[in-house]
Amino acid sequence: MGRNRKIGIWIKYFFDKIIAIIGLLITSPIFIIVGFVLKLQGEDIFYLQKRIGHLGREFKIFKFTTMPKGSEKFGLITTTNDPRPTEFGRFLRKTKINEIPQLINVLIGNMSIIGPRPLIKSQISESLTDKEIEEYYRMRPGITGIGSLYFHNEDRLLAEVEDPHAYYNEVITPKKQHLEKVYTESWSLLLDLRIFVLTLEILFLDALGISKKSSLLEDILVDR
Repeated sequence: MGRNRKIGIWIKYFFDKIIAIIGLLITSPIFIIVGFVLKLQGEDIFYLQKRIGHLGREFKIFKFTTMPKGSEKFGLITTTNDPRPTEFGRFLRKTKINEIPQLINVLIGNMSIIGPRPLIKSQISESLTDKEIEEYYRMRPGITGIGSLYFHNEDRLLAEVEDPHAYYNEVITPKKQHLEKVYTESWSLLLDLRIFVLTLEILFLDALGISKKSSLLEDILVDR
């Protein structure tokens, strides 16, 4: 790893901490409200799930609980017509509020604001060796990233196919891996800034019910 890249990554992770602290302070009322509602429903506030992280190490990712306990035994993939999420859980998922607790992971240091999406071990392609997984996660996994943005409407896509599990394993996972491998190889602070801005744009468009063409998202990785 070149000296300039090392310095850039140090700056990236320094600002991760700053953004996480500010983000947690700003969203603290959301934590209180969501926590209160979930407790009223008899649910745990946080759902902790093992994911693959930096250099292939496992860690526990934080999310607000959106499904009753034990729901994961019926499958790890969710779609827009999945009956398992509670009504409040559907709202949290639709608005992406369920992802906010990952700021805790960023503050702890096992995630970044931007990076390859941390996957469950069983979701990683069988073609990847432990060494390749370690290389894939040279960067800390992120709350957002080019793979997440490309499939920001993933739950809707999965609801439209006959076999969601096969589509996820054969189409979505390989595409995400390709995009995030290119991201890791061509990483720069400017690239992170562009992904961050694009994330805000997509969240705004999603709120308005407008879809952004996935092919346009690859433009930020082209000709680098």
